Amino acid sequence: MTENPKSIMIISQHFYPESGATAQLITDLVKGLTHNNYEVNIFISTQSNNITSEFPYKVKINRAFSIIESKTSIFSKISSSIFFLLGALVYVIFKLPYSTPLLIVSNPPYSGILGLCFKFLRAGRYYFLLQDIFPESAVMSGIIQENSILFNLLSKLIYQTYKYANKVIVLSSSMQSFLEKKYPHLKSIIKVIENWAIEDIPICDKQNNQFAKQYNLDKVFTVLYSGNLGRLHDIESITEAAQILKDTPIQFIFIGDGAKTKIVEQTIKTHKLKNILLLPYQPRELLPLSLTACDLSLVSLIPGAESIVAPSKLYGMLAAGRGIIAISMPDSYIDKLLTTSGCGVNSPPNNPENLAKLISELANDNLKVKVMGEKARQLYKSKYTFQRALEEYQRILFEDDVGKK
Repeated sequence: MTENPKSIMIISQHFYPESGATAQLITDLVKGLTHNNYEVNIFISTQSNNITSEFPYKVKINRAFSIIESKTSIFSKISSSIFFLLGALVYVIFKLPYSTPLLIVSNPPYSGILGLCFKFLRAGRYYFLLQDIFPESAVMSGIIQENSILFNLLSKLIYQTYKYANKVIVLSSSMQSFLEKKYPHLKSIIKVIENWAIEDIPICDKQNNQFAKQYNLDKVFTVLYSGNLGRLHDIESITEAAQILKDTPIQFIFIGDGAKTKIVEQTIKTHKLKNILLLPYQPRELLPLSLTACDLSLVSLIPGAESIVAPSKLYGMLAAGRGIIAISMPDSYIDKLLTTSGCGVNSPPNNPENLAKLISELANDNLKVKVMGEKARQLYKSKYTFQRALEEYQRILFEDDVGKK
């Protein structure tokens, strides 16, 4: 088979038309590469449906067969990931040309084993894109015990997938520092490519925002949490802060889904709260409206998670031109990013009283909120656009091809 230096194979469990962050980010990456005339093949578990049209770009999509739908439960996630990996393994061993670079997304986190098979059975090269650092993320989520037999086995497997990768791509400098400290001899192959906002969001006043008007948010100070309500997110502090502020003219809105959605539902029910609105993920085309239907945005992580994951919701919030309150450990990379740029403030995890106090103070300081939003937009335009990320991916994924010329 003739080598095509402009071809790429991507393996990602999640893809279009899913609404989760990973699916939408990988969808953007595929669009960008095809727009730049790269031949893209992708292996996914996402099934098409009769409601959503097929992916409208020249991409060869290969779908894994699965009788189990991936949901928020641990069992369903593991079961569906096994079907996905088996299908992807067959593709990698028998169908993928050895000369095609392989980008593996860490969904599931142990999918890097596909890269090992590609390298040792086909003499191919692979790049491993980490959505989080595993198995540490599973320990923080309470799924496995640190230093257990399973933890040690998974750690050894993950190390091998890092060791033989051409590059290990992480989403933040904090993740990079964590891995470099753990594996100093792998420092040269660990690279950072930060995410982007999945929509180009025009600046929109909340008072003229149809989404805000639909849910009666246009005339009340509104705090938005949009995205995954996952195990590594400090959702508890937000719901408890809402309880503290229940008698004030401040509205909280959650848009998304995840393992901690039940915490929000239970809080609303138990305390009969009128100041929390919970909505499901919105269609992608509504993001420019939903992300600007607020005065402040929230991003939250449990203690220690700053080095393990990088919340992709941050970039949409910056692009929306809204000030941000981060719930993260003091001096975390998010804390430094927001406070240095002036586009946000930080509140420590597990301290809803402090969070409520910050929100209350900002609700009474319109000028500061406005300036924070303006600086957020400036920061996004200067550092976090999609074009910047696309160029960084191309540089890393095809550097070996460039070197051959």
